[in-house]
Amino acid sequence: MNPKVSVIIPTYNRADKVRHTIESALTQTISDLEVIVVDDGSSDGTGQILGETYGDRIRYYAQANQGASVARNKGIQEARGEWIAFLDSDDLWEKDKLEWQLKALERLSLQCGACYTDIRLFNHPETRSFFEMAEKSYRHGETIGVNTDVLRLLVRPGGAGMVVCLSSLLARADTVRRAGGFDPKLLYSQDSDFMFRLAMLTDFCYVNRPLVWFDRSPAEIRHVGVSADWNKMEFFLQDSQIRLEGLLRLSERLPKHIRQVVRGELRSIHSGWTNWYLEAGQYQKARAAVSRAAWIDPTFNVAVKWLLTWLSPRLALRTVHRHRASRKKFANVV
Repeated sequence: MNPKVSVIIPTYNRADKVRHTIESALTQTISDLEVIVVDDGSSDGTGQILGETYGDRIRYYAQANQGASVARNKGIQEARGEWIAFLDSDDLWEKDKLEWQLKALERLSLQCGACYTDIRLFNHPETRSFFEMAEKSYRHGETIGVNTDVLRLLVRPGGAGMVVCLSSLLARADTVRRAGGFDPKLLYSQDSDFMFRLAMLTDFCYVNRPLVWFDRSPAEIRHVGVSADWNKMEFFLQDSQIRLEGLLRLSERLPKHIRQVVRGELRSIHSGWTNWYLEAGQYQKARAAVSRAAWIDPTFNVAVKWLLTWLSPRLALRTVHRHRASRKKFANVV
């Protein structure tokens, strides 16, 4: 008989941390689950350690280091459950996380095929939960409810506006497979890209309780293997551009206001490329980038930037520096 929930945990060189993660899945208040661990080419003895510790209590698969997307897709392929939950190998669940979500999905089964919960951070000074930090972007009301604005939020992942996190997600397995899994080309934003495509297929409900603990150790500790480039600005810009261009190709299937949000975000990425090329003294590339930004989503600010970049790149760069300093000063004040 197949389990009700399949928990997919990708891991890479986290033999110590992943055991705490696995324990938080195995000790859920629901017992009808399987834990699938996909080892993405670890060299720290993860396979031997997990085999000795858990034996057949988990299903373990090993692959060459190809990134979390390929590992998660392997987990989806092997999952036997009616529902699939994702859990990163440095994150933790409260014991009743899945119980709360299944309760919510049972109540809202005619409308929702996915559910997420609130999250708290550890290894970080921030004490507010994700829902508390995101109140300006989206306010969660009831203990259990439906988020009718999830597509917009997933266009702009990260920061204080992030409410939907992969480690808190539980979704119907057949819908996960219809969404197409995770894009291996994306290393930074593959989770948001996947959840956006999932949200095109089903509504998301939420449990307004912090049932997930999200590791926020320094980036150089968390981002290893093929994800080590996360800390580089050019990598972030390239990854974001690929993701947003992919969303734009879905534009005919998206509501008009979501298409505009996507265009605005893509304009910001090309504006970021403009800054990057100005800093590097690559003025022709900077002009091409700002022209692309103006074509995608013409605004007054990007028009001014276009004019400065074409007439005087050095003046454009000084303006960028002044704007950056002003934003930093304001952030320090508030």
